[in-house]
Amino acid sequence: MKTTTLLVLGILLLLCLAACAGSENDNLDKIPPIPPVMVPHLGDTGDDPAVWNNLTLILNEENNGIDAVPDGDWIRVQWDPFKDSDLSHVKIWRFSDFQPEPVMVDSISASAKYYLDVDSDLTERVWYHYFIDLVDLAGNSSRSDTSSYALLSKSMLVYPQNNATIPHTNAEFKWDSTGIASKYRLMIFDENNNHLYHEDLYAAMDSLYIKLPVNLGITNSSVLWRVDSFDWDQEKLMYMGSESHQRVVHIQ
Repeated sequence: MKTTTLLVLGILLLLCLAACAGSENDNLDKIPPIPPVMVPHLGDTGDDPAVWNNLTLILNEENNGIDAVPDGDWIRVQWDPFKDSDLSHVKIWRFSDFQPEPVMVDSISASAKYYLDVDSDLTERVWYHYFIDLVDLAGNSSRSDTSSYALLSKSMLVYPQNNATIPHTNAEFKWDSTGIASKYRLMIFDENNNHLYHEDLYAAMDSLYIKLPVNLGITNSSVLWRVDSFDWDQEKLMYMGSESHQRVVHIQ
């Protein structure tokens, strides 16, 4: 009789433990994060305003989506701010027109606002495509859409030299092309990288230089300058692009 009672009690205990475990598992977070949204290339600094998320944006270096950067032959991948708070990390995936199988290239904190792909093997004029997996603290994940960009060869700045001082009456900027481009854009920023001026020049021109207007009002100041290169891809209906390294020039 005692043996039967103990057996029954043991079965009841196991059933209780199983029920409790089931209750705990039921309370685990099984809801994936709200799917992230990649920001496509909306345009470039100096372009007309763009509409994104029903907002009209004055495009700058921070909000124009996936893009080239002046630091290296790299691509900056951008996404909309995440909506969940219980997030762990982001997995970055990349594929290309020539390598269609996606490869996870990195895993970074979910607090990041963008990812800089510094892979030294990125090839000019090849379209790279990115998507991300957003993972929460419970291990649930959701996948984004895809954004794409293709790099061009950077222009080489010729004149003025870095930290040179030039008069505003002869503020001339020269560069050399190192690849194929159909349009160039001279960019002038203040020391805080705020856009001051830009001017476009098309590749049909024989000489790659632009002279600033005398009445521009940039005098007795130090500015940053670079040259952005563009080439239209008719198949993708998008520009490929690059941004040269930046130089400092003092304008009297």
